Amino acid sequence: MSGDVALDDTAATVHRLAALVAGGVPLARAWAVLGTDASALDARAGGLVRAVLAVAGEAGAPMAPTLERLAALLREQSAQRRALEAALAGPRATARLVMLLPVVALGFGLALGLDVVGAATGGGIGSWSVAAGALLMVGAWLWSRAIVRRAARGDPAPGLALDLVAVALAGGGAADRARASAARALRDARIETSGWDDVDAALALAERAGVPVRGLLLAEATAARTRARLDGETRAQRAAVQLALPLGACVLPAFTLLVIVPLVVSMLDGALAPLG
Repeated sequence: MSGDVALDDTAATVHRLAALVAGGVPLARAWAVLGTDASALDARAGGLVRAVLAVAGEAGAPMAPTLERLAALLREQSAQRRALEAALAGPRATARLVMLLPVVALGFGLALGLDVVGAATGGGIGSWSVAAGALLMVGAWLWSRAIVRRAARGDPAPGLALDLVAVALAGGGAADRARASAARALRDARIETSGWDDVDAALALAERAGVPVRGLLLAEATAARTRARLDGETRAQRAAVQLALPLGACVLPAFTLLVIVPLVVSMLDGALAPLG
């Protein structure tokens, strides 16, 4: 959640900055009034702020509206991350729970007075069974972790390229120069984002239709963020289903090897001991 808090804090700072600039305060003076600057912000959010300011400054775009949209963008990114984290909470909890099942069962066996530890460490079938079960549990943990990580993966800043080109065009520049300016700013800020195909498609469509492209870019940016949110929810739902695979293929066999086999060995040892 720390990343979300950083985005929220940065959004609040940018919103205050926009209010000061809208009131006629020069940008440098506004930073000084706030007692901070772009370099003092969170690494990723600060990079985004610097990229937007660089594009707006180069293009001569109106600074206050640009900052207002940037603040809204940061808040939207934070909300999307929170929504994805909430959607992944269930799959993550499931992954942790299934990993605890063998431990709980072992504790249950010990509570019954069975020498499970002795059966598991005394050599023979019990030891081999525990070793195989441990390997399966490691495999289940790695598999479950990969499923959850894959579900959490996605474009960290959907629609950003579209938004930046729109900012560059707000200053009245040519489309090709606006695209180059946005790409350069993102590269300098070391921010990787997708969406350049959408930028090119919007520019080509506007050129064919003979209409202003900025509104189209902003609409496409909003649509890209909506798609990213829906895709994240879909990935989280898919992960919840996919976590049944390591459960069935690894955890349940591991449960048998780690718990059932040592329990049976312990019970047999206890039953046969008087006969020996």
